[in-house]
Amino acid sequence: MAVMSIGMTMALPALSSLKQHSEREALRNHLHASIDHARLQAVLNKTTVELCGSRDGLNCSRDWSRGWRIQLYHSPAHTLLVQKNRTSQPLQWAGFDQRIRFYANGTSPSSNGRFFQCRNSTVAWQLILNRQGRARIARADENLAEGHRCESKTAP
Repeated sequence: MAVMSIGMTMALPALSSLKQHSEREALRNHLHASIDHARLQAVLNKTTVELCGSRDGLNCSRDWSRGWRIQLYHSPAHTLLVQKNRTSQPLQWAGFDQRIRFYANGTSPSSNGRFFQCRNSTVAWQLILNRQGRARIARADENLAEGHRCESKTAP
């Protein structure tokens, strides 16, 4: 019984760390899929589509941590997708504008920037959006180079 107790004491922190890592990866993957979906909808519907942070799923806000929504730019009531973020880990956006717009040709010329999450004063991951509307996951060296973004935004 004592051996089992010691084993559990050693395993629990590792399981907690694994859970947090999995939540971060899931969030990054959901966000990447949503960006691709918004871009695809703009091209297929030949219209401007907007992706924005949303606290309540109904309105755009500057807070991406609680979720995001995809809507037609000229008709915000026409919602294409709402994604709620169920993790407690903050999500940051650093870009020209707080909203990301994809035009009918798939580009986002005024919406380039990066999403990122912090872990222990370092960037855990980044999703970089270029002006052509394409998103990519940052390399480890790019995450290290952007560590200054997390100096006051620590998360477990």
